[in-house]
Amino acid sequence: MKTYHSTIVLTKTPLKKHFRYRDMFQVFPANHLKDLPHSDLQRHYPAVLEYWVDDDEPAPVMDVFSDLKDFFEPLTRQILKQDMILSLLSCFTNHLFFRYTDLSGSWGIPVPGPDVPKEEMNKWSSQWNLTMFHAPSLAQQLKIESFTEQQYETVQLIKHFPYYQDDPNLDLDIKREITFPHTIWLDLDSYFAQDEAARKIIDTAISYSVSAVEFRQLKKTMSVVAAFTAVETMVNFEFREMVPEQCDKCGQVQFKVARKYRDYLLKYLGDSKANKKKFNDYYSFRSRIVHTGERLKTELLFTDVGQEHRDKEFITQLEIIILSKLAIVQWLLKNRKID
Repeated sequence: MKTYHSTIVLTKTPLKKHFRYRDMFQVFPANHLKDLPHSDLQRHYPAVLEYWVDDDEPAPVMDVFSDLKDFFEPLTRQILKQDMILSLLSCFTNHLFFRYTDLSGSWGIPVPGPDVPKEEMNKWSSQWNLTMFHAPSLAQQLKIESFTEQQYETVQLIKHFPYYQDDPNLDLDIKREITFPHTIWLDLDSYFAQDEAARKIIDTAISYSVSAVEFRQLKKTMSVVAAFTAVETMVNFEFREMVPEQCDKCGQVQFKVARKYRDYLLKYLGDSKANKKKFNDYYSFRSRIVHTGERLKTELLFTDVGQEHRDKEFITQLEIIILSKLAIVQWLLKNRKID
């Protein structure tokens, strides 16, 4: 039996319009909800995700919860579907769609409003907080039996390569609003048309690409490593049937990883001398990180690095993150299963 569900998800750039993918899911602003928590200083913006699950969908439940299987199976299906949709949107667009997953809590105090006297603030003590978005009336408002008719305009679609390559933002400017590439439908169609084995590998690549965005500001070198790993996951998938060559002199197997990496990107992102040089430079950078322990000099908050080098590392990291997205997106676009 198919059941419809609605939940609050979060973004780091405001979602002001609506996107629906066929009859599978839709995401739109939460502004219409009553008693919606709001702060002028917020940097996580609530949105509504609607989707459905079917009782036939797999729902693995850990052995420790086997006695509560009837409770955990429906919950597992919902979380798996939510996470799949959020990962797809986060990979195929230049924006992070997420939910809070660390529910262990943290110490904190409220962000003071402009009318709170400093003397009053000095009396405050930290309290243990649960990381969650909640209001008493939300659960009832989010109950649905079908997809909600929309009062919001459809999200703006941008031409494919300009979307990813011309000032992609990646949630850096919160004064902008969320937009999608005009190929988003083709991306999703191709993804859902792949067989289970292919989707499992693509899901792995997507998870690394999303991690690259999540780590972008706090763990810059790990962000780059995650992005490279997303690319290499797709490279290995592309060349999965390739038989390694054997060295005539020493007899050792030669996988020629660097050449496969470069050839994959040239095939799917464009074959040119400029691209060949750039992709070789990227791979050399990746090797220095993985094999020699090099890390971005701007990794630390306070470091003796000039602005020119800061800008260079910022652009390099941004380019490699976008590279990880395009390595997945371009494969899906060029390997669509057309009926």
